[in-house]
Amino acid sequence: MSVDTKLHGLLKPQPNPVLLRWLLLGLILLAFGRVLWRLDSKNMWWDESLSLQRAEEPWGALVRGSLVMHDGFSELPTTDQHPFFFFLVQGVLLRLAGTSEFVLRFPSGMAATLLASGVWVLARYFVRYDVLPASTPTWVALLATVNPFFLWYGQEARPYALWAMLALFSTYLLLRCTETSTPGWRWWVGYWVTTALFLATHYFAVFLLPVH
Repeated sequence: MSVDTKLHGLLKPQPNPVLLRWLLLGLILLAFGRVLWRLDSKNMWWDESLSLQRAEEPWGALVRGSLVMHDGFSELPTTDQHPFFFFLVQGVLLRLAGTSEFVLRFPSGMAATLLASGVWVLARYFVRYDVLPASTPTWVALLATVNPFFLWYGQEARPYALWAMLALFSTYLLLRCTETSTPGWRWWVGYWVTTALFLATHYFAVFLLPVH
């Protein structure tokens, strides 16, 4: 008996794929509803006010990270410590939907929602190669959906939820690029675009590149 046959024998039968899709949809809706519930109930704290200030800047200053700090008596020109992509998304939404806590935090909420589906897809990839048990996608998606850490950052107008989501997506796309000796060019384009956005969201993104 081959190793592959033994592995398949240890795995439980695959659940109904239609049922899995409905389950995934339910988890995505749960993640979406959970992160959007009372999204604007908390007042902005200091760091979120910096996000608002940067998102409202003209496009050039937004990309450069130029900010002017006020204390009521003087002004101090400074440079923000984060790259521009998250604030660019916020800037677009603020100009389209108006200034509010809900609009300012909405990109983080969407990133946290997509993260729940992203871990499902990544886990399914590993299940196909018998690296993980067949039930893993359901469990990881459920854990990502109810995780208080992702709920916290999904309801904060800061780039951390988007950073986590792009880290996951770029890793998955790279795995698909290396799946065969001649992967489709679309996977490589997707990987490089996602990785560029990842690097443009948080400077600590560079620490994932050696892993890739």
